Amino acid sequence: MSDNPETAPVEPAVVEPAQAESEPAAEMQAPAPLVLEDWTPLHRCLDWQLGQLAFAQRGSQAFTSQQVPNLINQGGLSAYRAAEVLFANCVELDQAGELEQDITCLEIAIGLGLFSLQLLDRFAALCREHGRDYYDRLTWYASDGTLRMVQDAQKNAVFERHAGRVVLAVVDALDPTHLRRLDDGATVELTGRLRAIFHTYLLCVLPANLFRRTRSGPDGAESWGAVVAQTVLDKVADLQLFAALSPDQVQALAQQRDPGALAQLVPLYPLLDLVLALAPFDPDSIGEGPELRRIAEQLTAALPATPEGEDQYIWVLHSAGAQHSLALQLQALRPNGFVLYRDYGPATAARANGNHLYQHYGATTAAGINHFALDAWLQRSTELGGRGAQVSVPPGEGESSIKTRLVSPAALPATRAAFALHFDQRAFERLEALMAQARELVGKDPRAALEAYRQALLVERDNWLLLGEAGDVALRRNREVGLAQTLLTEALRINPWYAAGTWNSLGDLYWAANEFAAARQAYQRAVQANPEHWQGYLNLADCCLREGDWAGAVEHAAQALARDAEGEQAERAQKLLMLAAERLGQQRQRAQVLRKQRQAGTAR
Repeated sequence: MSDNPETAPVEPAVVEPAQAESEPAAEMQAPAPLVLEDWTPLHRCLDWQLGQLAFAQRGSQAFTSQQVPNLINQGGLSAYRAAEVLFANCVELDQAGELEQDITCLEIAIGLGLFSLQLLDRFAALCREHGRDYYDRLTWYASDGTLRMVQDAQKNAVFERHAGRVVLAVVDALDPTHLRRLDDGATVELTGRLRAIFHTYLLCVLPANLFRRTRSGPDGAESWGAVVAQTVLDKVADLQLFAALSPDQVQALAQQRDPGALAQLVPLYPLLDLVLALAPFDPDSIGEGPELRRIAEQLTAALPATPEGEDQYIWVLHSAGAQHSLALQLQALRPNGFVLYRDYGPATAARANGNHLYQHYGATTAAGINHFALDAWLQRSTELGGRGAQVSVPPGEGESSIKTRLVSPAALPATRAAFALHFDQRAFERLEALMAQARELVGKDPRAALEAYRQALLVERDNWLLLGEAGDVALRRNREVGLAQTLLTEALRINPWYAAGTWNSLGDLYWAANEFAAARQAYQRAVQANPEHWQGYLNLADCCLREGDWAGAVEHAAQALARDAEGEQAERAQKLLMLAAERLGQQRQRAQVLRKQRQAGTAR
């Protein structure tokens, strides 16, 4: 890992803050930002650390709450296609007499576990369809670097239908040659054992750094800068709305390196900001210096020449953590194994030569991957101990933000052909276009919207997200209750754990049919799937009011009010809360009077 100099910047901030619009005078006199951490390399700054701690704190809730917007990528499209590639790989090697008896695969960073689950569903179906026993010989390690994420998968029994095939485990993405099993705590050595490794949006949360090389003057004098970050508490006046801490206490916590202390700052993430600047830097001072120079030269060769007399600026996004992880992943593979991953970031010289900065999703942080440099690096055998790798890029990738790669030291022509077929970017774009069309039509022409959903489901028939959306449209817009129930039930058969919105829609269906007990059960499943699903709590409050459970109605209405971050139904929640509280108060007062009036054994 690079260890860049932590010197003060010598140039203005890389990213200029947006010009503020006219604000009230009181706002203009707000306290100045409070520096929590001075100039630090990007991959070690406080902002980055708090993002990692947010994952550790929230586990799967980071995803179910949509703070990290991942559900759109968990519908099944990439998982089912990855299963096709794995099956093609097994068939190719089986026909060549090279397939091992015990087939072992790994997913790193499982998140909710839906990718692994859906891949296994399709892989098992392919094996049954073609009369192959590969699934029965499979051990699938479903792993994550966050212990709570793996524990949540265990608690929710996500892999119950693949019992005996799946082993939950904890793995460090920067050292993926071994893992620790969740069930017995045993350490498993993986070097040279794995048939395949899969991961999605993993590399973008590994350490990365951004540099700038400048050539100026007639002799092309060269200088380098490293982007460093200063973390500040930007909205000091709002601090008391987020935590019972003083600015001095926040500053003291920020200086500590204990994760328990730093974790107290995670709720303050909306108040934090980064000031970014360039610090003087010498590439020869770090081990990755030659790689930085190589990336700069690759970009220079691929870009248009700089007009004579102008300074040349080359930005070098160095995906150091991604390189380190992938090198060790290749060591964990069998000689004819493969890595299949999806991540976002630039893949052309024009896109790579830019001021790429962090992406913030809720309280988490990520950085784009420099695929332009990473693809070239993977193919250089000298960087991988003499074991270079061939990189397959799917057709139709173009300028899509998400890139998919198949990487293997082996030729694997049939496997790579299956990858090219199933990960053709145009298939993903067609599905996305149909989904966008369906959502646009919902408010205009619900029947046309349902037809667009049907067309999308022809592309991916087992996409639980699409099934749930289509079921909701059938219920609320078209009043086709039978169709709605079929679609919603099928969506929940595929994913009963994290589809809170679908459970809520099913509850509404039962409520409209006067099946109140079933409605309540569905709403309860909604808040189990996502404990921050305020709609489910609000509907549970209605259930309690109908049943005369005033205390339950108070509790659920309060939960809805507390979790409705956008205030969409705040007025309704407040009315329910006041009504339930009034009824509860009346009940308790009356009960007290009746208790005083009652005399044991009074004759009638």
